[in-house]
Amino acid sequence: MEAGNLLFYFFIIFTSAKIMGEICVRLRMPPIIGELMAGVLLGNYVLGIIDNSNHVLMSFAEIGVIFLMFHVGLEIRVKDLFAVGRTAIFVGILGVIIPLVLGFACMIFLNYEVVESLFVATAILATSVGISVKVLQDLGLIKHKVAYIVLGAAVFDDILALIVLALVKGLARKEFQTIEFSLLVIESIAFVGFLTWWGPKLAAKTRRWIEKLNIPEGPFVISIILCLGLAELADVIGLAAIIGSFMAGIVIDELAGVYDLENKVKYVNEFFLPFFFVMMGAHLDPRVFLEPRLLILILLVTVVAILSKMIGSALACWKKDWKTKIQIGVCMVPRGEVGIIVGLVGLSLHTITQEIYTVVLGMSLLTTLVTPPLILMSFRKKRHKSSTPAEFK
Repeated sequence: MEAGNLLFYFFIIFTSAKIMGEICVRLRMPPIIGELMAGVLLGNYVLGIIDNSNHVLMSFAEIGVIFLMFHVGLEIRVKDLFAVGRTAIFVGILGVIIPLVLGFACMIFLNYEVVESLFVATAILATSVGISVKVLQDLGLIKHKVAYIVLGAAVFDDILALIVLALVKGLARKEFQTIEFSLLVIESIAFVGFLTWWGPKLAAKTRRWIEKLNIPEGPFVISIILCLGLAELADVIGLAAIIGSFMAGIVIDELAGVYDLENKVKYVNEFFLPFFFVMMGAHLDPRVFLEPRLLILILLVTVVAILSKMIGSALACWKKDWKTKIQIGVCMVPRGEVGIIVGLVGLSLHTITQEIYTVVLGMSLLTTLVTPPLILMSFRKKRHKSSTPAEFK
């Protein structure tokens, strides 16, 4: 891609995302809905201005969600995360088991092959927490107890989804390496456990060294290096890169306030994050809604995807009130890029058809689109007529 073309894409994506976001704010909707719709309009299937398979733009999209989760990690207090640990574990576990079972049963009932059904079920079980996190940030609820439960559950969700995907890939290839699989599980748990327990302690000891740096904005530079480094390490292990960046924020949480890292990273987010939402929207082909049979299948799988997460969250939080159960459930709904990746894996192994991939893609993007308004409704309190949409600014 030439430099001139790249600048054009940056300009059109960033500008259209912000304009559409502003329109949504004025309509009292979360701005990410506007950014997603900007992607739909700019994508291959409507105006055709951006290519949803462009590796450079997809890389910027991935960087966007990496910095989002890093920023979230900076806002999270480890002691508060531990306080909801048990609930988060249950939400993560049941949020994988129930979607897996219901998704598989749904596809088998519709007479699809076992391996195809397993891939759809795997796409259904993996939560893309970045969408929910952005909405909670916009609402000023990122430090709400529900947000801590969702973030904690997302870590366990990702590990379990990784394990299931490894199993399904092995079945699809008709080969299964017990040693490699076991190492994958051990490495994932060790990575998260070590960084959660020892990471903040080690970071605190580096404060004096960081303050001796002569480079401009030394602490900020070190934090970015840590974010990218742990994101890459998580990716190498097999976890999502966003888990690594989230853990980076957890590690240097206590230093964030001292060096005003939260605000500095927030400004980085404002540039990169629109690329993530626009590129997610660009994957949606509105024409699939013109094919009745395919549309019904997409809607059916989407309903199963939403209800299964809601049921899993409700069972995991059975002692909590229904409002909290619903809030946690809707925050676990979006599949986003995670479902798309699972679909691409199945397509690359030639174990699912283009039709099934379209269903997975449609489900992933529909759950992404419906999550912001669902979260807004679940957290909305009774307000006077003079209420304004300032919460989204």
